[in-house]
Amino acid sequence: MRVNANRKIHRMKRDPFKVLTRIVVALLILMAVGVGVFYFCTTRIENDYLQKRNATIQKNEEDEVAFNARMNELRANASSGFFDTTGNDENTKKLQYWEKSFGDTLWRIEDNGIAAPENTTTITASRSELLLGGLMLVNAWHPLPGEFSDEALVTVGSTSGYKIPVKDNTVKLFRPAYDALLNALDGAAGEGLENYIVQEGYRSNDRQTELFNERMAKLQNKYSGDILIEQTKKEVNYPGTSEYQTGFSFNMRLYPNPESIDFVDSDQGKWLVENGWKYGIIFRFPTRDFPNSSWEDKSHKTGVSVELNVFRYVGEAHAAAMRTLGYCLEEYIEFLIKHPHVSVYENGALRYEIYRIPETAEPSFNLPVPNPARNYQVSFDNMGGIVMAYSY
Repeated sequence: MRVNANRKIHRMKRDPFKVLTRIVVALLILMAVGVGVFYFCTTRIENDYLQKRNATIQKNEEDEVAFNARMNELRANASSGFFDTTGNDENTKKLQYWEKSFGDTLWRIEDNGIAAPENTTTITASRSELLLGGLMLVNAWHPLPGEFSDEALVTVGSTSGYKIPVKDNTVKLFRPAYDALLNALDGAAGEGLENYIVQEGYRSNDRQTELFNERMAKLQNKYSGDILIEQTKKEVNYPGTSEYQTGFSFNMRLYPNPESIDFVDSDQGKWLVENGWKYGIIFRFPTRDFPNSSWEDKSHKTGVSVELNVFRYVGEAHAAAMRTLGYCLEEYIEFLIKHPHVSVYENGALRYEIYRIPETAEPSFNLPVPNPARNYQVSFDNMGGIVMAYSY
């Protein structure tokens, strides 16, 4: 304030530079406070996340240790020959095991009795999902389920960019079979084996009916009535009972001349017969001296006595178990009915656990998955059961 000679009071104008400076300083202070608060909150959230993550990791590790300890206990009990399936020491049941070596690898299957898997979470699966699980048995005695759908099929040639050679673009499979076949052919290529071709995959019921009627027409000069149908069945499956109708089976040949050499006598065929199980693929119809003399004739179980280059996806866990046991698919499911809970070990390490439970008429199912299983496969077996296969 200034007083002039006339005693009038005049107020001094504010310096705009000083005002601006004060505003800037205030904003900087507010910004610094905001950054500090943001940093504090971020640090707090990050610390909380790290604490929860570490606690989860520790809990998973503890669960895994507990699970492995339990499995080791089961193995020890199995080795000693006994396992209490009822919780009563007076009612014990001797456990069985089955072993087979492939090269330097020992595979062992151990019966876990009637005990259910432990330390489990629950997953829900619909009937449609279970029908596409890979273990569905279809043969002359077990026809395709009425609710079966082929909507999820993939076209093998175009889907693979023709990395999987096919006879034509009508060759289709369900995705798990397609993926397993692609991986198997990659494995064969790594051994220098190529020139595979998929001659046939999925057959629709209409196509199976057409083939059956064509064969029956050729035999009708020799037979009639029920005898004609039975004679036709010896060469062509009755519609609804063909392995090709599962969408998991495929006929393999060599190109460019598929008929020039029997597939199983070729290096490519021998490799797939002996190694397909590692990718979840089995040789479907062993007969006398086919695919070779080391295989047991299973025609009395499969109902197929002709020589067919048919392979079938069942999943890695089931394929390893079937190869160890020396079983065809029919025998394997019968085995699981008698032994509904088994563990599969590779050189002493747990690789798979397989658990079969009775099927019900429900539209969906709540099913157990043990921790710490890496993944799982679930399927109807078409013999009244749901089969879970856990990988570790």
